[in-house]
Amino acid sequence: MKKTLAVLALVAAASFLFFGCEKKATAAASTAGTLPAATAAAAAAPSTAVSVRQEVRTVKPDYTIRFAYYDAATWPDISKLPLPEHAYALVFKSMVEASSNGKIAVELYPGNALGDTKATMEMAMSGGIEMVTTTGTISSLMPETQVIFLPYVFKSDEIAWDFFDTSDLWKEMTAELEEISGLKMLSVGQNGTRHFTNNVRPIRTPADMKGLKFRVMQSPIYVKMVEAMGASATPLASGEIYTAAQTGVVDGQENPIWNIAANKWNEVQKYITLDGHTWSENFVLINSDFWNKLPENYQHIITVAAYHAQTADRAAEGLASRVLDFESIKKSMEIYVPNAEELELFKQAAAPTYDWLRGEVGNEIVDKFLAEVKKSEAKFGW
Repeated sequence: MKKTLAVLALVAAASFLFFGCEKKATAAASTAGTLPAATAAAAAAPSTAVSVRQEVRTVKPDYTIRFAYYDAATWPDISKLPLPEHAYALVFKSMVEASSNGKIAVELYPGNALGDTKATMEMAMSGGIEMVTTTGTISSLMPETQVIFLPYVFKSDEIAWDFFDTSDLWKEMTAELEEISGLKMLSVGQNGTRHFTNNVRPIRTPADMKGLKFRVMQSPIYVKMVEAMGASATPLASGEIYTAAQTGVVDGQENPIWNIAANKWNEVQKYITLDGHTWSENFVLINSDFWNKLPENYQHIITVAAYHAQTADRAAEGLASRVLDFESIKKSMEIYVPNAEELELFKQAAAPTYDWLRGEVGNEIVDKFLAEVKKSEAKFGW
């Protein structure tokens, strides 16, 4: 218990120190709940790294939140600190159960225990589970959300945080998403700043990307970005990256530093270019019907817990990508950091992505988003 509290305290404190850089598919089940048959079978799969054990409850809960997410429960058995989504889940569970005196139970299903991100998002939409963490998959429900994936749009973490935490435009977009999907946005954690890796050669400018094959997320804007830079894009689930890189199906991929280390992609990739082309998020969503049935005081407990958990998520990612996992990347990969002129070439090469998205979702939403980002930049002197 002391060890758990110490690590969570470290995660919370680190949020004030670090401001920023898809997920490991290791199965890791947690507390058992009453699930649909297919879901229960997935949850019963053998686990390789479990940090949430079976629980004996002394209070009968009024409500149970089944929370599925992608990051594996590698802490404390394997990793030095929880992966970002698992850090979120640990803090959220602790605060909700303590603040409700056990009347709200939170069951954690980390590491794709119930299926991949798309499958668990659909479970949350149907009410099969109550909460889920997603990344780019919500763009299939609401294409306008792709504005946040525009290349090089967020210059630093604090700009992204401010947009998601304070922007009226984001509040409007999440309200529309809830109407479309039946999922309420609780908070936005941090998956990290994404960088290019490959096996062929150092990438110093976009010209070095020509002819290379990159694995990208299964989201259209990522395909367009890589193609704009002169490379070819192969959308694959993250669980396929290691084998695809090892066998030459792809030459490279793009992900945050912590995720490269967590999935050991540095074993099958030689070069990394720290260009920071995209700031990647962890969207935490709750089923709207479930939320609307909760008493107001329980909604308040969940809202406060989600705020604290969001801070833990962001801090865990920053600490891993900037310090702990960066050390392992330095030892195993050749790192290149583009200078200002080279980074400008990357931005210019990626510019057609903006034109493509305007054609997909319209000028108005893109212009509004860019204006909101400028407001957030101004708050921090950019």
